[in-house]
Amino acid sequence: MISIQQLAFRAVRRLILRPIDDWRLRQEIVEQLSLVKRLGRGVVVDGPISLGNPAETEIGDDVCLNRHLVVRGSGPLVLGSHLHFGHNVEILTSNHNFERPEALPYDQVRTAKGVVVGDCVWLGDRSMIVPGVTVGEGAILGAGAVITKDVPPLAIMGGAPAKIIRYRDEAAYRALVKEGRYLGWPRDQDFIQGVSMRVPRRS
Repeated sequence: MISIQQLAFRAVRRLILRPIDDWRLRQEIVEQLSLVKRLGRGVVVDGPISLGNPAETEIGDDVCLNRHLVVRGSGPLVLGSHLHFGHNVEILTSNHNFERPEALPYDQVRTAKGVVVGDCVWLGDRSMIVPGVTVGEGAILGAGAVITKDVPPLAIMGGAPAKIIRYRDEAAYRALVKEGRYLGWPRDQDFIQGVSMRVPRRS
């Protein structure tokens, strides 16, 4: 049998603590997004996320970022439009110096290498992109894929390190692009943790 104290605690958690936590998380997400170099229209974020170096980050229109996106490193990150991120995606934009280092296994120097993700890419859960990689338009990165080399447009990638499994149907893809058929688009507002709002943009 549930006691009065347990009922009271559940009520406080549901009516007071959870809304405060949700508000705090939304504010953290909005703060990061307001610092990015370029932010397109209709961003959707179901956080938490960590953008690494927001001042060197560009995000296109209709980008959906899911929980626990982690961007690490000081290099630039360019995200195209109409992207969808699964959960726990990781992108690295710099690496330790291991080429002729002054110490082992690496030294204090970090080398920045930007990452570019083209339009209409779907990044599956737990996929990872290493520094210096370009992911071509319309590619799909399978769940758990580790992307160590440039990805051709429309390639479907899987494995660690990832390899090309096959390609999307280019004619069908181009027809959808021509018709402007993007999932859930257009949107006039941003959505942060399911709440419709307008994130401030840098001028």
